[in-house]
Amino acid sequence: MIGLASFFSSFGGFSTPRYFWCAFVGLPLLGIGGFLTKLGFLGTVARYVAGETAPVAKDVVNYMGEKTQPGVKSFTKAVAKGIKEGLSQSDEPQKK
Repeated sequence: MIGLASFFSSFGGFSTPRYFWCAFVGLPLLGIGGFLTKLGFLGTVARYVAGETAPVAKDVVNYMGEKTQPGVKSFTKAVAKGIKEGLSQSDEPQKK
């Protein structure tokens, strides 16, 4: 803050900013502090998100399981029928 204030206050005259070097020290430290804060609260945020999304995901899985069951049954019956027909045709002698 001091470095940026020194920089912008020098615009009014012909003097150079005296404490501008503080910005070069402070800005990287601000970034490091933000990163460490994120690491500190990462577990808490992850638990919150999991608690909010888990019931919705469970409802979606249950709904999709109930609604897709007839389609899955008919698909597996069609596959089984196709395999059975394919095996019965391969047992017959082939004519040339």
